[in-house]
Amino acid sequence: MRVDRPEHYYQVAQERIAQAEHLYNEGSSYALAMYVSGLAVESLIRAFKLRRDSTFDEKHDLERLFKASGMLDVEPAILAANGVLDRDSKNYVRELQSALTEVARIWLNSFRFASEARMRAYLKRSLLDRGIRGDYLKANCGLLLNAAKRFIRKGSQQWNSSKS
Repeated sequence: MRVDRPEHYYQVAQERIAQAEHLYNEGSSYALAMYVSGLAVESLIRAFKLRRDSTFDEKHDLERLFKASGMLDVEPAILAANGVLDRDSKNYVRELQSALTEVARIWLNSFRFASEARMRAYLKRSLLDRGIRGDYLKANCGLLLNAAKRFIRKGSQQWNSSKS
């Protein structure tokens, strides 16, 4: 099955973020929930990117893909159509970037191969266990999921108001 239309990637993003939330709430597979959270974000960015250009030179580098997607080139009129005031449009872009930065800080595409033990080792090596009491895998999963949900929510506003 080919996913070759922007709308397909958009739909995948919506499904994956719901699945990531389910996995997190279920509590039995935080490693998979982390992977799926990042995949949701990557899918949404790819939807925007595919609207502009069909090449994928950025691989799974979320920040490079985000820059190439054109999501930062949002017109104030598009935001206004979704009820975002002119004075809030800079905050909108800043919040979108902030959510992506948080996702990219934690997420790697290689998480698709990570067991829970391997994920814990990665988090320790990356010092992402610091300052967290209790289950640092669950905590990081929650941080990643929340950032991904913010990104998907903001990006979906933009998507729905700028349909081609």
